[in-house]
Amino acid sequence: MRLPLLVSTLAVTLTGCGEPSIPTEPPKATPPPDVATSGFLTAYAEQTISMSVPEVRAFLADQPLISFLEPTENISNPVDSETLEGDWPEPGASRWLRLADGHYVVERILENEEDFFRYQVFVFTNAAGRGVDQIVGEQRFVAVEDGTRFEWTYNVLPTNFVARQFVRNNMDEIGVYISGGLERFAVAANASASQD
Repeated sequence: MRLPLLVSTLAVTLTGCGEPSIPTEPPKATPPPDVATSGFLTAYAEQTISMSVPEVRAFLADQPLISFLEPTENISNPVDSETLEGDWPEPGASRWLRLADGHYVVERILENEEDFFRYQVFVFTNAAGRGVDQIVGEQRFVAVEDGTRFEWTYNVLPTNFVARQFVRNNMDEIGVYISGGLERFAVAANASASQD
């Protein structure tokens, strides 16, 4: 009985807080948190592309996946970026992404192998920062008979149990966001492959 009351009270409180103010400047490099290994809520998308793994990775380097994402009601698109530390896209490098709504996130690369790419998002200046501790994204490139299966796993770690309920309510939208972006990427990559 107390949990529904607590959740209802928190919902009213968060609604009253509104969207955080848009920052006047990008975030600075900050020490990232330890990479979480459990407690995630997960969205997943996959597409098969008629290219070899090296060809998909080369196309991805030339045509970044973020350029195929489309905003949703609650998710704003990245429109600009700047490297903060390291050599992008080498492991350890970090960068900020400015979103279309003026907010920022900071991400860093954890692993970058030919068949596996892993990154962590750990600064959010928008409302996501109230309920999300970090995001760990994983992209796998699996050789299959007709090309490459591109698998994208988006692991979202809520800050606590109560925030988890709100994040869970947004996971379908996150799934639509990454699935749509990956599908548009695959269409472009397959069109490029058919012209070669």
